[in-house]
Amino acid sequence: MGGGPKILCVDDMEVNLQVRVLLLQQFGCETLTASNAGTAIRTVADEPIDLVLIDYHLANGETGEDVARDMRAIKPHLPLVMLTGDVYLPDSAHKCVDAVLTKGQSSPAELLDIIQRLLPDAKLRPRKPMLIPEPKLKH
Repeated sequence: MGGGPKILCVDDMEVNLQVRVLLLQQFGCETLTASNAGTAIRTVADEPIDLVLIDYHLANGETGEDVARDMRAIKPHLPLVMLTGDVYLPDSAHKCVDAVLTKGQSSPAELLDIIQRLLPDAKLRPRKPMLIPEPKLKH
């Protein structure tokens, strides 16, 4: 791998894709996006992807589990990470991916750790901490 890993982000919500792309670019990753299952599957078939981040709930009744199964059929060893806001993700969804992150309960650092674990040779850079001023206490 020359630079950072190439990561495909799959989500039907454009704003979620934008946020994920910005975060992954901070880690030094190259990113591609897909807003539906068909585009995601074609991208995996046609591009040299290193890892895929897949939202569980997609449009038109599609699920990330379905997308992950189709991707496994094309590239069995491609690392897949499921992102979901659903705390009741079926066991079958957990079994078809390498890792699951729950939106709102996981941090960018956890995502970075998972990418590093699944792509040990990837050239990643740590996320810069956000500079948030400390609140002033009133006496």
